[in-house]
Amino acid sequence: VTSRGMSAAAAKRKGKREDWEDLDVNADSRLPATHGFIFIVNSLLLAFAPVYLFSAIFDLSIEEYAVWYGVVSVVSAIILTLACQNRAKNLRNRLIAIRGIELESTIQLKNKDSMDEKAKLKLQEAESKRTAINQESLALALSYTNSMFLATSVIVEFLILRSQAPIINYAVSTVFCSALIFYLSTIKSK
Repeated sequence: VTSRGMSAAAAKRKGKREDWEDLDVNADSRLPATHGFIFIVNSLLLAFAPVYLFSAIFDLSIEEYAVWYGVVSVVSAIILTLACQNRAKNLRNRLIAIRGIELESTIQLKNKDSMDEKAKLKLQEAESKRTAINQESLALALSYTNSMFLATSVIVEFLILRSQAPIINYAVSTVFCSALIFYLSTIKSK
């Protein structure tokens, strides 16, 4: 018995880490890195779409209002990227739960000692299912975010804020629609 009242065996166990302590459980909630790149490029293209509308329809020259276009588009692109990520994570988690696919950390815990051919095959099958779900969530998140942003921005630009000065209309409608899409992405549907 040690000075603190623990037996030698208990002291030895205290220093040993459990298998679940070494797992990267955050890997279950992360999206692939390529998704982030796709979200950024998509959001930049989407945020610059109103620039064309306002330069062509409202005669706001790109050279004269470059600073406005740049600032509003970058802010909007950041918000839209976050909205895409939220939407993709929510969709992926729902698809995994609906289809009953095991998470990576769960499979690692179950098969930590037995890595025979059957366990490796099961791990590969689950990985391919998760990859397919990641691709589905990417496609659905992009299509939802793009369509909702374009639809709401057209409604706000041409119906709600049509009487405002064009540059104010552009700034408010673009940032407001991006923020609305972000808010909608944070709502978890059942």
